[in-house]
Amino acid sequence: MKKKQIVLLNLLTAIIFALLFYKNYVGLNLLLFEILVVPIMIYLNKPVKFNKLNISVLAGLGIYAIMVLILNTSWSIFVNIITLFTLSGVLAYQGFRSYIHAFAESFFRLFSSQISILLDWGEPVIINTQKDNKKNKFGINKVVYLIIIPFSVLILFIVLYTSASSKFYAQFEEIFSAFQRFLESIYFLFIIFIIFGSIVANALYMKTKPVGLHNLDLNSKDNLFRIRKRNYINFKPTGLKMQYLSGVVLLASLNFLIMYFNILDFIYLWFGFEWDGTFLKEFVHEGTWVLVFSIFLSAGIALFFFRRNLNFYSKNKWLKRLTILWIAQNMIMLVSVVLRNYWYIHYFGLAYKRIAVLFFLLLTLVGLITIIIKITNIKSSYYLWKVNGFALFTVLVLTTCVNWDLHIAKYNFKHYNRSLIDFRFMAKLNNSALPYTIKTLEELEEINKIQEEAMPFELSEHRSYLWDIYTYQVEVLEKRHRFVERYENMNWLEWNLADYQTYQKLQNM
Repeated sequence: MKKKQIVLLNLLTAIIFALLFYKNYVGLNLLLFEILVVPIMIYLNKPVKFNKLNISVLAGLGIYAIMVLILNTSWSIFVNIITLFTLSGVLAYQGFRSYIHAFAESFFRLFSSQISILLDWGEPVIINTQKDNKKNKFGINKVVYLIIIPFSVLILFIVLYTSASSKFYAQFEEIFSAFQRFLESIYFLFIIFIIFGSIVANALYMKTKPVGLHNLDLNSKDNLFRIRKRNYINFKPTGLKMQYLSGVVLLASLNFLIMYFNILDFIYLWFGFEWDGTFLKEFVHEGTWVLVFSIFLSAGIALFFFRRNLNFYSKNKWLKRLTILWIAQNMIMLVSVVLRNYWYIHYFGLAYKRIAVLFFLLLTLVGLITIIIKITNIKSSYYLWKVNGFALFTVLVLTTCVNWDLHIAKYNFKHYNRSLIDFRFMAKLNNSALPYTIKTLEELEEINKIQEEAMPFELSEHRSYLWDIYTYQVEVLEKRHRFVERYENMNWLEWNLADYQTYQKLQNM
């Protein structure tokens, strides 16, 4: 397809984008937009050779779009948008096998595509004949350099001079007034939506050169191969034997250290945990991320020793054993982190970050397992990127299929007799949780009474952060009013199942 046709297609997509999303919340309109643009993306990049990654990203986008229509959570919308731009990358640069590389290349494409519309697909224009000169006489490059840039600079200086002199401003006052009346006569925000839609269309349609990750992905292998080097001196301090001995000493020491740490966790966390009545901030927040960092550092140490020819060293048996033991003990430490998060949820309820930590730890576990596979089967670092990228993609699919706000509201109010309810946080949950967060004053007083008896600290001492039940009830009822008013005046493009079900439940309460 010719570039002029692409530009017209971009403009048409931008107008449709504005019509779908101008003054509308995200709902059915996002699904309709993707039904429009995805076939166009496939057509522009034909012939498309679908592989497992292409098909999974396309299928994932379909699942996300349906989840936006059903659940309509901020997370499902965010992941849907990210996947749409990733799909544009894997269609434009075909053959990707690693999700991480595909996402990174697509991210850079978001920016390079905005420049490519001003250039000839990002390549210099070479004019050799008189015929070519006539053909490019009114090309878009000349429009930019001869009209748009000079006109923009001229407008800038007119604004500067009118600001400096009232006499000069008087000369242009009628022009400014006419321009202001023109802006008032059109939907200026609608024009902004068209411009933003054009930026989105550029990112989805325009051809751009890859930054290098595509070639890296195509040329990478799952398995490592030995690189033989000839040594011309008898003694080499950095040789395989010295690396092996250094690794054995270091990993033996680290194994004893982490074993001692895990034994302490067994005693005081696994089988002897007692809550001292504090907010568990140091216990969970700082402690969790320090331990997660140590696990990643451990993985880095393992990868350092098994990055090259040490994989093929005939006497590396003990280094492999110590490394696998080291990774296994890090898995035990990971279970300790899960227990820390469990006790935090037990006493302080569910929250976004506490749920996210669990999925993050699941991905970390997958990463540790793949490191063991890499060491035992002599796999490359590319193998780790590919497998863990697929694990991340799978987790994203799973997390968008659950309405977490609704489950948080149900869980926290169900366990108010043992878990602290943060009323400020509960009031900020999305609209789908409204039927489960609206409580009568009698119910809130009962909850507050039991909370004060169950918590070992005085709730009144933390009122600077924690809301009282009266502030909470006023906020939730106002939120209910705003939702009902918005829903009853909602455009059909904004429709989604979550809002529909919430409205029905509120009407029946």
